Amino acid sequence: MTRSSRYWRSARSAAVAAAWMIFATAPAVSQGDGETKVFENTRYNFTVALPAGCRHDEGPGTIDAICSADLDPKESATANKVSALVLQVSAETVADDAGRTASELAQQYGETAFKSEVPEVVCGEPDGARVKVENVKAVLEVARVVYTADVVCSEIRFLQIGERRASVRFLIGPAARYRLVARAPADAFSSQKALIDAFFASFDVTPAGR
Repeated sequence: MTRSSRYWRSARSAAVAAAWMIFATAPAVSQGDGETKVFENTRYNFTVALPAGCRHDEGPGTIDAICSADLDPKESATANKVSALVLQVSAETVADDAGRTASELAQQYGETAFKSEVPEVVCGEPDGARVKVENVKAVLEVARVVYTADVVCSEIRFLQIGERRASVRFLIGPAARYRLVARAPADAFSSQKALIDAFFASFDVTPAGR
């Protein structure tokens, strides 16, 4: 297990033990052809807009939107997370990251660390050999390093789970790490591009203490 993975698991465990719920839902607003709900996380300082027709599963430091193909609320309420469009944000803080520059963060959490987390975070797959991580890009911003990639999760025949595709964006900053994942069945992924693009575009890191 990598050092980064240990931080990730320990942070999530501590948050679950604390059992706080910190998401506030704003009124639905119009975006494109559908309605969205804006979620604000005051602990990890971010906002994100998710389709209102999806099921929204909230947890400590996480928000998942599980969406039926036509964004029907009743269908989304019972949609299988494995075979639906899933838009996910998860966040953590790492004490050692405090005060680091973008270059230092890129050294602390490099491409190898990023690739090692993707299989489990994106596909729920502990075997990295069963996950393709393609088109990896790293961009140094003012105070963080941003990793993006395209991911292919292999089918799991004995569970009747087909191949899935995903786009990911990991933002590694000195105050918090954010993992954004958009995943859907491979044969439906391209048709969901507008929703996926809107999801990534809506994510925003807000000033602490706002």
